[in-house]
Amino acid sequence: MNQRIENLYHRSAEASEIQYPGELLPIAFKELGTASEELLVALEQLAEQQEQLVESRAQLEAERRRYQSLFEQAPHAYIALDSTWKITSVNRAATRLFDCTQGLLLHKPLTILVPIEARREFREELKRRQQGEDDREWQVRLYSPHREPFEAVLTLSVERDAWGNIVSTCLCIQDISDRQRAQSQKNKNTEDLFGDRTRHSFSKAENIPLPPDALWLICKGWVKLSTLTENNSEVLMGIAGQGIPLCPTLTALPIYQVTTLSQTVELITISHLEIAHSPHLAQLIAEGVTQRLQQSELLLSVFGRRRASDRLLTLLQVLKTILGESVATGTRLSLRLTHQELADASCTTRVTVTRLLSELQQQGKITIDNTNHITIRE
Repeated sequence: MNQRIENLYHRSAEASEIQYPGELLPIAFKELGTASEELLVALEQLAEQQEQLVESRAQLEAERRRYQSLFEQAPHAYIALDSTWKITSVNRAATRLFDCTQGLLLHKPLTILVPIEARREFREELKRRQQGEDDREWQVRLYSPHREPFEAVLTLSVERDAWGNIVSTCLCIQDISDRQRAQSQKNKNTEDLFGDRTRHSFSKAENIPLPPDALWLICKGWVKLSTLTENNSEVLMGIAGQGIPLCPTLTALPIYQVTTLSQTVELITISHLEIAHSPHLAQLIAEGVTQRLQQSELLLSVFGRRRASDRLLTLLQVLKTILGESVATGTRLSLRLTHQELADASCTTRVTVTRLLSELQQQGKITIDNTNHITIRE
C-alpha cells in the first residue's frame, strides 16, 4: 500500500507539471478500489486465522485440564519442580502422603521434606540424576511436620527440549513403610522357622543327597543344580540360594544333582505333611518354586543364542539378576564362578570362556577384581 501511495504521489506531481490533473482521479479511484478488495481479503484471512487460534487454544486448554486431572487423580504422589528444585505443583496423593494442604508445599524447596542431616546428600543425588546419570528409583527417608518419618522410593522424570534444555521435572514418591513392615514380619517368621530346626551343613563342591519323603530348604549359601548328558558333560539347570526348596519331585530329569558352590551351605528338612498344615510354610515354598521357574526360563534364553559370545553375555545378565549386588561401577556377582562352570552354563569350552572374558574386559563391559569376582558394568 505504501508503494502504491508513493507511485500515485509521483504521478500526481508529474500530472501537475504537464497540467493534466483530471486524468489522475480515475486512476486513484481504481487503486483505492483494488486496495479495498485486498484489505477485505486480508481481513477474511485474519478472521479465519483468529478462529483457528481460538480453536487451538480451546484444544490446548482441554488437554491441559485432562492432564491436570490425570495428575491430580494419580494413585502415587507426584511433585513437579522448577529449575531451582522448588515445588510448583503437587497432586492429591502427595498431600495425603504428607498429611498437609497444597499451600504448605507450593513454592517451597523440595529439601524441606528431607531430614536436615541428609539434605546435602539428597541435593547431590538429585543433581546427578537430573543430569541423566541414573534413571533408576532410589530409596530415601522423608518426613513431614504432620507425620512421622517414613521410607519412600523416588523416581525422577526429566523432560528436555530439542536442545537438551530441561523443560520440566517431576518426582514420583511411593511410601514403602507398609511393604517394609510386611517384609520384616515375613523375615521374622522365616527366622523363627529356621531357628527351631536342626541345620545340616555341607562344604564347597560337595554333592547333597535329596531325601525322597521330604524336601531341603536352603538357609545359607548357594548350590548348583545340574544334570549330565550322554557324553558326561554337565549342564547347568539353576543356582539356588536362601529360601529355595530342593526335592526329587521338582524335577523330571533322571540324573539330577545338587552341588554346593559356597564354602558352607546350611539346609533344613521339612516333611510334606508339615507343609500341608502350615500356610506360612506353604507360601514360602511356593515363592521358592516360583523363583526356580523364573530362573529356568532365563537360562533357556541363554541356550537359545547361537554364538558363544552371545550366550556368555546373556548368561552374565542372568547371573546379574540372580547373584548381583550393586556397587559403584555396576553390578558385582556375589558368587565366584570358575571358567569351567561358566562354560558348562553357556554350552561352550573353558578355553573359549577365558578368551571371551578377556575380550569383554578389553571392551570395558566387565571387570574382574583380585578375588576373581566379576562386575558387570552398566
